[in-house]
Amino acid sequence: MARTKVYQPKGPDWPPEQTLKVLRLQLEKLQPFRNKNYKEMSNEEGVWQQTTQAALTHGFGEDSDNVGHFHSARWAGEHSMMGISPHQQQLNYDQRIEKFEANLRASIAELEMSLPQAEVRGAYDAGDEYAFYKDLKDILVGAKNEIFIVDNYLNTEFFELYAVASPGVRFRIMTDQVRGNVEAVARKYAGSRNLELRSSQDVHDRHIFIDNRCWTVGQSIKDAARKKPTYMVEMSDGLVSTLRPIYEGIWAKATVIV
Repeated sequence: MARTKVYQPKGPDWPPEQTLKVLRLQLEKLQPFRNKNYKEMSNEEGVWQQTTQAALTHGFGEDSDNVGHFHSARWAGEHSMMGISPHQQQLNYDQRIEKFEANLRASIAELEMSLPQAEVRGAYDAGDEYAFYKDLKDILVGAKNEIFIVDNYLNTEFFELYAVASPGVRFRIMTDQVRGNVEAVARKYAGSRNLELRSSQDVHDRHIFIDNRCWTVGQSIKDAARKKPTYMVEMSDGLVSTLRPIYEGIWAKATVIV
């Protein structure tokens, strides 16, 4: 009697570094899906789902909890064999996007914990504010042509601590909304430096573009390593070349503040 071949689920075949880079990019691409109509985003969501599921499978394995949770997220909300109303489909879509993000963030955190220290530009424990400040300032000082910072929670202290660009360096900052006295301080800074400040609701995560390089930060710069641990990781050239156009597109449509 012929022996039945037992199916073996596909195991992970990507290194953690590669999976981490792709999942961070997919998390970025997920943000514009928020508060959109499910019909309008149907095709884009389909492509996003296929790419993300493939990355999770390559990174964690076919039968991993990460892939299982992703499949569960795809079925978020309420369903019926008799069909559901457009209103319920929209509610399902909104819940689905929330669960996709939670799944990605948990998977990214798992990968970050598995990376050796050498893979991280800076890993900072709670209370290591000065170490973070010094590393970031060193990065900014090294800019030769341009600094482009994306951070939702900008405050006036940022200019006091990190406004170190040389006069000939283009300095761009993009945030979701301008709070407090940020605009007034930015205008004073722009009086002697090449500063541009814009706001956009499409901004989400934190990125620091320096010339042709880019770092991503786990927390907003103003709170980094103050009460919670965080990280600052340099992205690969390939990921930078993919991510940069996304933020240049958001910048082009953003509201000019300064």
